[in-house]
Amino acid sequence: MDLRHKGTLLLIAGLVIGCGSWYFWPRQQADAAMKPAHSAPLVSMVTATVKPLPITLTTQGHIIALNQVDIQAQITGTVKTVAFHEGDFVKAGQLLFTLDNASQSAAYDRAVAALGESKALLVKAQNDLQRGRALKAKNYISMSDWDTLQSNVQQYQAQYKAAQQDVQTADVTLGYTRIVAPVNGKTGALNVHPGSLVQPGSTLPLVSLMQFDPIGVSFTLPEKDLKPVLTAQAKGPVTVWVENASGTPTAGKLDFIDNSVSTASGTITLKAQFSNSNTLLWPGLFQNVKVDAGVTPDAVVLPPQAVQNGPDGHFVYVVDKHNQAAVKPVTLLRIQQSLAVVTGISQGTKVVNEGANNLRPGITVQIASNIDKAMMQP
Repeated sequence: MDLRHKGTLLLIAGLVIGCGSWYFWPRQQADAAMKPAHSAPLVSMVTATVKPLPITLTTQGHIIALNQVDIQAQITGTVKTVAFHEGDFVKAGQLLFTLDNASQSAAYDRAVAALGESKALLVKAQNDLQRGRALKAKNYISMSDWDTLQSNVQQYQAQYKAAQQDVQTADVTLGYTRIVAPVNGKTGALNVHPGSLVQPGSTLPLVSLMQFDPIGVSFTLPEKDLKPVLTAQAKGPVTVWVENASGTPTAGKLDFIDNSVSTASGTITLKAQFSNSNTLLWPGLFQNVKVDAGVTPDAVVLPPQAVQNGPDGHFVYVVDKHNQAAVKPVTLLRIQQSLAVVTGISQGTKVVNEGANNLRPGITVQIASNIDKAMMQP
């Protein structure tokens, strides 16, 4: 290619580049003019609202049996019969076990016989005293014989009372050969069978018995929640809620508050009692627990995202008339029903709802909207 052709091509390329620069330069200038040097953060606002709000305290606990009995033998003996199947529900007074009672029956019979003998001797002594009284009136017996007659009656009266006690003792011992359920409940695993030798003080019970109806739930609450519980209890029964095995919420009544707060954990133990006739609450099961602790009549509420957490505690951002953000300290009491219950601000205070993560005190903001959440209405 000669020099003349090369010059022509270079001239054409220069013209194209020049025209392109002339075309894009005004657009770049316009974009630069429209874009601010520092864009103010965009935030939305919400108004603090006062509304009556039920106080619902949430925690965890376990279902417990109100009565749990380890059935033990009171005497040494051999199991004769087992009158139930392990796992059965039994009634109070229902027969559970019988022990071999041959020796106890013999002891009872001997005690009854001894009682009869003592009674006969007492009757004879009383008759002798009666006859002696007539003879004494005629001075036919000496004072020594009279004293002997009186002494015999007193002696046989004492023997007769002792014999009565022996019969009662033998009857109680004989009764130990029949073991009955002390409460209504469900039996656990059976640890003995007919022919097993049992004795008092064994480490392994014959069977364990747990009461199912009514049943209880044991749980703990932080010490800060004790005040509303006590306030509600002073006004009437406090309702406690758990879910039964079918997932249905079940209501019970608070019936126990421990006598002190644990200084180690800062919690207090409480118990509630539930009707359980359908046996859908089972001892030992973990439960989510809700406590209805009355109503806060004038709770100040905000959306939870409006409440920030800093080194010095909780706070919210407010915006002044110059659209500058400022920090307002608040106390977060609890989050309930998707609302944050706070103190430290009054009704009608407008605070930053969304966009607070990009703020710092004194920064100028753009307010997107002033909103009042529908969920914050009563």
